[in-house]
Amino acid sequence: MNLYEMTQLYKELNLPESLFLTRDKGGQAYQILETQLKAIPDKHPLLVVFPPDQLVDGSFADESIIRLGEAIVTGDFADRSILLQGLTSDSITNIEAVITFRKLKLAFLLVEPTGDWKCIGQLEPSLLETLAIVANQTHITAPELADMKGLAINSASNRLKRLYNQRLVRREHEISDKGLQYIYSFWNWSE
Repeated sequence: MNLYEMTQLYKELNLPESLFLTRDKGGQAYQILETQLKAIPDKHPLLVVFPPDQLVDGSFADESIIRLGEAIVTGDFADRSILLQGLTSDSITNIEAVITFRKLKLAFLLVEPTGDWKCIGQLEPSLLETLAIVANQTHITAPELADMKGLAINSASNRLKRLYNQRLVRREHEISDKGLQYIYSFWNWSE
């Protein structure tokens, strides 16, 4: 697993222990996280691990995590993504407040070593429901989702593609006698 321990930032950015504060330090953190994300293989996530009892303020989050999320969504990192681990409820509240304030359609996966996960940020209920379905499958295609949920194939395809565009899921493809088909799966962080 490709991971980055946020405790490494203490030394690199001269931060007080467990406090991720200020817009300036967030911008510097973005540069470090960007380098880390570009260094991993395509189609893999970077697990960003936060120390216990940390506080990530809104300014730091806006210039680092949220900025990174926006760049991921626009395709700046190909098929790579970030997964967040260990955020406190106060840090989650601050991240979600910035996303709401800026009216962003941006979401992140908050994951735990146990395999538990939740989505933070802004994600429509239908997409959150679809994300949970993908998380419980080894892999899924639009026709399979359509059958499972009684959806039109284009609606199922649209839901999966929107999750992929946010890099909340992975996507592969295969070419068969029926043509091109996309196969979606959930990120794995316990490898």
